[in-house]
Amino acid sequence: MSALLFVASGDEDPKIDSLLSFAKVYGYVKYFHPSDEAAKINWNSFAAYGAQEMLKCEKQSDIIPALRALFEPIAPSIHFSEEMLDYDLEVITPENIDGYFPVYWQHLGVTTGMNSSDGPYSSVRVNGAERIDESASFGNLMLVIDPEKYIGKEVKYSGWVKLHPDSDGTGHLWMRVDQEDETRCFFDNMGDNPIKSSDWTRHEIVTKICDNSSELLLGSFVNGKGTLYLDDVQLHFKENGEWIEIPIMNGGFEADQVGTKTENSKWFGNSKGYSYKLSSTEEKEGEKCAVIQYRGITRVARGETIFESFPKFGELIEEEIGENIYCQVPLNLYANETNTFPQGSSSELEKELRTVSGRLADLHIRLGNVINTYSVFQHFYPYFDVVEVDWDEELRAALKNSFRDEAASDHLVTLRKFTAPLKDGHIFVTGPERDVYVPPIHWEWLEDKLIITEVFEEDLGVEVGDEVTRVGDVSAREHFEEINSRISAGTEGWLHYRSQSMSLVGEKNSEIDLEIDDKVVALKRIKKYGYEGNKIEIQRSKYRVLENDIYYLNLNTIEMDTITSLLPQLRQSNGIICDLRGYPNGNHGFISHLLSHKDTSTAWMNVPKIIYPDQNKILGYETFGWELEPKEPFLGDNAVVFMIDGSSISYAESYMSFIEGYKLGTIIGQPTAGANGNINPFTLIGNCRISWTGMKVLKHDGSQHHAIGVLPDTYVHKTIEGVLSGRDEFLEKAIEIVLKE
Repeated sequence: MSALLFVASGDEDPKIDSLLSFAKVYGYVKYFHPSDEAAKINWNSFAAYGAQEMLKCEKQSDIIPALRALFEPIAPSIHFSEEMLDYDLEVITPENIDGYFPVYWQHLGVTTGMNSSDGPYSSVRVNGAERIDESASFGNLMLVIDPEKYIGKEVKYSGWVKLHPDSDGTGHLWMRVDQEDETRCFFDNMGDNPIKSSDWTRHEIVTKICDNSSELLLGSFVNGKGTLYLDDVQLHFKENGEWIEIPIMNGGFEADQVGTKTENSKWFGNSKGYSYKLSSTEEKEGEKCAVIQYRGITRVARGETIFESFPKFGELIEEEIGENIYCQVPLNLYANETNTFPQGSSSELEKELRTVSGRLADLHIRLGNVINTYSVFQHFYPYFDVVEVDWDEELRAALKNSFRDEAASDHLVTLRKFTAPLKDGHIFVTGPERDVYVPPIHWEWLEDKLIITEVFEEDLGVEVGDEVTRVGDVSAREHFEEINSRISAGTEGWLHYRSQSMSLVGEKNSEIDLEIDDKVVALKRIKKYGYEGNKIEIQRSKYRVLENDIYYLNLNTIEMDTITSLLPQLRQSNGIICDLRGYPNGNHGFISHLLSHKDTSTAWMNVPKIIYPDQNKILGYETFGWELEPKEPFLGDNAVVFMIDGSSISYAESYMSFIEGYKLGTIIGQPTAGANGNINPFTLIGNCRISWTGMKVLKHDGSQHHAIGVLPDTYVHKTIEGVLSGRDEFLEKAIEIVLKE
């Protein structure tokens, strides 16, 4: 994807243009400039801080000085100018290069700034000295309390907290309520409003203890490299409008130790790389306070090459990043055992970054998150060649929307609308929102009508088969148009599958008004939100033997061990119907019993090799496949039918790609989601998390899979009459096909 120019127009807000220029440079330096200073900076905070500084630009001439002030401390060899000039390589060449070696970035997909380095993706600053921190990401001190006496009551957890002034991290109180069925009733860790102050401040978390609660867990943690002080922890419950204290053993941390359970204290913590101790000099109340301190367990290593090609010394990023604003960024730097050359000075910038808030209510935080998101996809999203989207214009729109947003929920909507045009079914944008709920119904669009397809509670005033014409103040179609604009989906099937649930969500006990037959029915959202739609009876089974000795296998629930035990019967059966309207239960070994020869399709998963920005000159791909072997008994001469629909995504599509590619059975139903490959999630400020597809997955014949999916040989459509009669029209067609074969 080539870099596009950001040209200011007369009616555009100049602040937007300054942010657009910053966004371009942000991605160039973060992912491709190999300096030591850039490698160690907190890029989430830098995105927000940079946005804050760029907002100070009142006119075009302010942009270049602002960019220099931001980037030169971490990229001292960067150059900004009003016209493209010849870059002076002497700036990045030591007087004597003896003892120096090249440092540069190589990306296999990307892991820089991502949540995990596991899996097929990797980012390496080759030859760069990396201090690998093997510590936990946070140091946590916690306490477990039996909530039985407080079921149904409101509880308040509070404590005094402060951070050491030199902390490079955030402080948090947290509280969680677990239920007997191991589900979570409540969780809050101050993710949207973390503690950054070095002054003692009292914080609190309040919730209601729900029915069937089994454990009340509370504590405090320091997220990142820092030191947190905690004192005078208290817990109260409300009775008749009064807060009554619940005794906590060692809530003032006056016992002899903390971090390990003793007779005098039940507080414990075991986060790797963090220490737990008491302080008698920093206390807020009494004589002592608890201290959680990052110590670090690290080792130093130099990045090793992950493929052969690399940017040569003297290669530059040279782009116009705004009207008459040019940027030059070296891709390869000299380094010795001490530092990359030339050496920057980022200590003052790092201090500024520690002051960056985690509040999504702050404009620069929202802008920084948008810029960060833009950069990930701009340089590493593997499907720009098949998805029609003007990504730069989407950035402009998202930045504008950020100025209007206020609450965290507004920001999440902006991020969802921003990423929706990428048509990636793996994109999920989540944030610090509370658990959301739906009314006890399910609905679907059938025959161009919004139809109630399942009712989970009695006396709701709605019935299966009812047509909903309006939702709230808008038509049903308008309601879904807005919901659909927030969903990234490559196929209509996946879009409809997600929107059927997302169109119902809201806060617990809030109401949604439905117009049915010119009457308005108000339904309360009392059911935990999930994507699981209604399942007809057959889908509640792992397997069944149907008439005419036809076997039904529900691949969404049946284990491979169960399939293995059924192999003799399957071999003798008159047909096998496999239901993959959903997600397989680790049972793709079944495919081997349909193969007549070894799987030779070894390059349908492709991870791009990247050393240049904007996805220019991609070097090729690291390829993967499953390389399945055929197994006995062979079932391929049986009549085999697979049922799919828009809910079949990712692993299900890998599964079905073999059925489609090797023609291992008849496929019926609807196209799958068209989104396959390992996800590669990242987290933004405010606990906003975005998942996405980090590799290019093709069909087994090498053609496009993304936004197309696996296509059925025979299409089947659900009907209103089928829903009313409780029929599974997919299964009926599958049986018909088996009997014909």
